[in-house]
Amino acid sequence: MVVVERQFDYPRPAVFRAWTAPEEMARWRGSPGWHVEKETVLSDLRLGGRHHHVKVRDNDPSTRVTTDAVFTEYFEPDVFVARQRITGDPGIDPDSPLELRVEFTKTGRDGTLVRIVQGPYEPDVAGYHSRGWELELDRLEAHLAGRRAQEVPR
Repeated sequence: MVVVERQFDYPRPAVFRAWTAPEEMARWRGSPGWHVEKETVLSDLRLGGRHHHVKVRDNDPSTRVTTDAVFTEYFEPDVFVARQRITGDPGIDPDSPLELRVEFTKTGRDGTLVRIVQGPYEPDVAGYHSRGWELELDRLEAHLAGRRAQEVPR
């Protein structure tokens, strides 16, 4: 299992929305050198709802990783859990489902601790995927900062 945590200085509802709203997710998901095709992001945000998105390598659009999932838990803005089938990633067996659990814990006045638990992974690829999440969380931080800058009155 991969476990990654990151503290954000943004309110929990805003961080949860960035993870779940398709228009926001498409802006930050993917490690550097990858992007999510905006038109592929679909999320039925409820218990039993389905999720789908496709990540594409920037310098080789024929390299695509598809995620299909079903929400097995969904409690806004606290946590969501999804059973995932990922295809196109050589380190993931598409016939072995993964579980993704993302928890959002309020910290201080307007902070949020995000905890990601995903797996199971084979030991030789777990570190690679852990690093991938760290890089994606860097992009989430930039996305949230940009959104905050747009909200500041001029």
